[in-house]
Amino acid sequence: MNISSTNHSPESGLVIQANSETPLTEIDPGYILEMLADKGYVLFRGFPNSIEIFTDLVKSLSSSLSLDPARSFDGDAAQKVDAGTDKVGLHCENGNSPFWPDLCWFYCNVAPQRGSQTTVCDGQAVYKQMDDELKAAFQQEIKYSRKVDKTKWQRYALHASLARGKQVESIDDITIDDLKELVNDPNSSEIHLLDDGSIEYIFKTNPVRSSAVNKALTNNFANSIFGPSNHYASPVITYSNGNSIPSEQLDRMESLCERLTCNIDWEQGDILLIDNTRVMHGRRKIEDTERLIFNALSYI
Repeated sequence: MNISSTNHSPESGLVIQANSETPLTEIDPGYILEMLADKGYVLFRGFPNSIEIFTDLVKSLSSSLSLDPARSFDGDAAQKVDAGTDKVGLHCENGNSPFWPDLCWFYCNVAPQRGSQTTVCDGQAVYKQMDDELKAAFQQEIKYSRKVDKTKWQRYALHASLARGKQVESIDDITIDDLKELVNDPNSSEIHLLDDGSIEYIFKTNPVRSSAVNKALTNNFANSIFGPSNHYASPVITYSNGNSIPSEQLDRMESLCERLTCNIDWEQGDILLIDNTRVMHGRRKIEDTERLIFNALSYI
């Protein structure tokens, strides 16, 4: 196997570089998951790539897919990243919902000529830098509350159900029970069907959590407190008892995370795999609108 690997940053991340026309399919999936468990994210660079190869790689390392119906699709696993051009804060993808996937993937189809980097921040490294005051503030469970329109939750349930092999004829057959079947942990979530067909969900989680990829890593500051709400109504974020999270602590955490944030300077054909339960990601302001990135979400 003609590849080489280097650390992406002192804290985390691995770049796997192809030294010839080595196809991604020749890399042992077990090796990829082992490196992901150790490093938190893996960047594949220099491999022959296409949206089809990306989709096949996602499927080969996943038990099931999780798709966001508010984005445009390209195949049955990849979606276009189309969240405007502004800077995007650090977050775990879908980490503010009961449908939090283990893995987050990106494929660079057209690399930007300037700026427009994806950012990554290892929650394991963040936790190690938190003082006792911050640890006390963020060891408490938090709560996300949000309303989702009928069409969006039905489309999510339809695509996710089909991805898991469930036989569904059309979106009209999707019920609230289909959505509830997709919840990761029923004990942490409530979903209420409203009179207009929309839903309101409540999702409780600890902002410092265990990694689903590396069970030995139990203290990762990995959440969506600072994240975006593109395509959806912004969630209300509080402690689980309803009290507000102090703005001073939020500002301190955001500054700490920014100090530990690294850029992914995209090159054509790059694929980035992230442990979505340990490493948060975001985006610098898009300066090159020709940039074309695809995203996929999945479970181990």
